[in-house]
Order: sequence, then structure tokens, then C-alpha cells
Amino acid sequence: MGSIGVLLVANVIPYLEQELDKRYKLFRAWDYPNVAQLPSQHVTAIRAVVGNASAGADAALIEALPKLEIVSSFSVGVDKVDVEKCREKGIRVTYTPEVLTDEVADLAIGLMLAVLRRICESDRFVRSGQWKRGDYKLTTKGTSSVRIPNQSLLGSVALHCDSVEFLTQPNPNFAGEMESIGVLLVARVLPYLDQELDKRYKLFRAWEYPNREQLLSQHAAAIRAVVASSSAGADAALIEALPKLEIVSSFSVGVDKIDKEKCREKGIPVTYTPDVLTDEVADLTIGLILALLRRICECDRFVRSGQWKRGNYKLTTKFSGKTVGIIGLGRIGEAIAKRAEGFKCPISYYSRTEKRDSKYKYYPSVVELASNSDILVVACALTEETHHIINREVINALGPKGYLINIGRGKHVDETELVSALVEGRLGGAGLDVFENEPSVPEELFGLENVVLLPHVGSATVETRTAMADLVLGNLEAHFLGKPLLTPLI
Repeated sequence: MGSIGVLLVANVIPYLEQELDKRYKLFRAWDYPNVAQLPSQHVTAIRAVVGNASAGADAALIEALPKLEIVSSFSVGVDKVDVEKCREKGIRVTYTPEVLTDEVADLAIGLMLAVLRRICESDRFVRSGQWKRGDYKLTTKGTSSVRIPNQSLLGSVALHCDSVEFLTQPNPNFAGEMESIGVLLVARVLPYLDQELDKRYKLFRAWEYPNREQLLSQHAAAIRAVVASSSAGADAALIEALPKLEIVSSFSVGVDKIDKEKCREKGIPVTYTPDVLTDEVADLTIGLILALLRRICECDRFVRSGQWKRGNYKLTTKFSGKTVGIIGLGRIGEAIAKRAEGFKCPISYYSRTEKRDSKYKYYPSVVELASNSDILVVACALTEETHHIINREVINALGPKGYLINIGRGKHVDETELVSALVEGRLGGAGLDVFENEPSVPEELFGLENVVLLPHVGSATVETRTAMADLVLGNLEAHFLGKPLLTPLI
């Protein structure tokens, strides 16, 4: 084989070039001004041409190589090969089908999610420090529909990617009475929700008062409901200070900002927004994984900066077939697992107790799960037990070829240890939608290529945030009408 001449007509990966050089007498086309200047002894020695998607074998080259037997393309595309000329001369043509199918399909899904959820733009938004000046705009969802449980009570919300129709309306027979009910909004929310609350109730916005004391001294006795979010809720002091408080309704699936024990103690129901944001967060998780492994945001910067003209982007790593470990197999964890299965990923998980009806492999500790995962996803609720559940030991178990994805809460991760591991190369990469001290993000992360940084946009689509808002409105109306709550937590 060492005497067989092979003409390499394009730059390929170093591995292939080295192997060709070891096995054959290799001629590199770029070593000659043009093929016509190949010495005659080389022309007659060449029995094979290796090309790729950018360069192949045209009719002129095929005619110039009298001993040519085969053209082998380092690509699934063969438009750079004159297939008819090869057929005419009985020259074999090979290509690389199947082996790249998963990669291209993975990237297609990654690109769709990156475009719909604005992943690259969101990453630039965080790295540039703009998050400190306000939240990123809402995007659009990737899945086909959002459904609200128990729709029959107050109406329904029909949501589709190509149309949005809101059917939930205030009860006209209750409108007058509702306007006298005081509702405290403790955090800025979707304008739609703010406006609907203002239309239906006597609304107090916490940020319009210099301090809580002034608000409470003037209006505590009028407030019968608190509307919370993932960033601000109802602590024990606020609950105690509102003698007429009857319900806390969270515009979020996370309720770590609400003192649930105090609410239980005082018989105050708490509602939240499960299910309607499950698809959104699960979609974004897959988008984060693909953006991180395939370096989609870094590639976007590479093209925009004009670097592609100076050479191709480096190779990345595949998602399909990677082992995915999930911390927390609740609604969102299950949805992530189902999506990852579509990429032929083995799934395993950790939770407080093993789920007997689950088909996925269970590990009794996070360290064991991390040790047996390529990708570790944090999807559990934030509690005292899960605070810093991702620590140095877990990060080291995941290792320099492992990837961490956090779509839970920032305080799930010991951020100091995470930054240290990424900078030192002890962790392969991280996709982060949440941070310990939002909107502050460790600046050490801004210069790293192996991270994707998002401004807490897991459920931040127009469709889902509106559905979440309707759940808040529906829960409040159900409560004040004395009917069953739509999504009670307590």
C-alpha cells in the first residue's frame, strides 16, 4: 500500500491526513501550484483521489489521472465530483452517509431552538452586562401547545405556535366585588398580568413605595392576596404583617421565595404555575445542551467576526448517545428525559427517593450520578437540602469531559467552585440559565468559550408567560369565588 499514490485535494481533519500519509504515498494538492504541474511520475502513480464538500474531482482532473481507480469523498455531499465522468470511466465513488446523520439532525434541532429561543443573542446579552439593566425580551416557544389543567372552571387558554387565543375572562357577576379586593404585587411581572390584576382588583405595586413599612402602614388591612414570582415572594414577616391575607399566588413554578411553613401554619393557600412551563423549560434545556456541545453561540460569534475567512471552526462534540443524568425527576425532569431519549441518550437520575414506576436508572447519590454521566442536568426544587447540591466533589466526579446544565435555581450550584473548575479545565463546560446572585454573573465566565450563559429565560416565551399569568388570575378568581383552586401547592 505504501507505493499506491493518493491525491488529497482539500484540507481534512489531521487524523485522516496522518493516516493517509502512513498508509499510502500521499500527494497534497496544495503543495503544487496546480495539478497540471504534478510531475508525470506522480500523475501515473495516483490511483485514488480524496476530496470533501469543498473540493473533489472534476472531469479535467479525472482525465489527467490515467491510473485513477477511486474517488473517496470525506463528505456525504458529492457535488464536487463529476459522477457521470467517473461512471463513464468505471471509476468508483464513495462517500460518508449515515455516520453524520445524527450530527446534522442534532445541529438542525439546536439551530431551531437557538433561533426560536434566541439562545445566542441571550448569551451576548449576559456577557455584555445588559442583564443588570433589565430582563431580556420574551421569545417564542418551540413546542406545539400549552394546556392548563382544570380549564373547565374559569375558561381555557388555547395556545399554538401560529396563533394565541385567550379565553379566560373575568367573571362579570363578580367584577364589582373584586375591585375592592386588595392585591399586593411584590415583583414586576408580565405587563399583561399587571394590567389584568389592575383591571380586576385594587392593586398595590410594592416598588411604588419607598419601603415595605410605608406600604404596610397604609394598606396592610386592605390586602387579601399576594402575587409573587421567582424573584420575590412572601416571607414570614410579610405574611405576619398582612392580617387579612388569604392567598399567595406565585407567577412561577418555583416557590422558594415563599415561607410555605408560615402559610401552612396560618391556613393560607399557595398556588403556583406547574405544567404550563414544563415544555418551555425542557425545550430550553435541550437547546442549552446542543448550544454547549456543538458550540453554537461560539460558532455564531466566529462567523459574525469574519474569522471563517481565515479557516474553519474547530471540531466540537456530539450530543446523540451521550449519557444524561438528571437531578430531580419531577415534571420538568421527566420532560427533559423524554426529549433526550429522542437523541438516543441513556438516562439516569437522582431524587430523594427512587421512583418505582420509572424506567430510568436510579443512583442513590449525586456524586454517583455525576460519575456515570456525560451531561448532568439540575432540574430539582431549591430547598435547604439541595442548596449547593452541585459542589466540588460533584463537579470533580463529572470531570473534564463532562457538562453541567442548570435550569433549576442558581443556588443549586456552588458558583465559586464551578468557576474554578471551568477556568482550571476540571469541567468540560456549563450551560447556565440561572445564577446565585442574579442578575450578577461572575465575570470570569464571560471570556470562556465552553459556557453558554442565559438570563433566566427558562419559561420566557410570550405563549407560556401569558398562560402562567392566566393561571395566576384563575387561581385568584377561584379563591375569591369559593371554588377549587386550579393549581394549589398548599
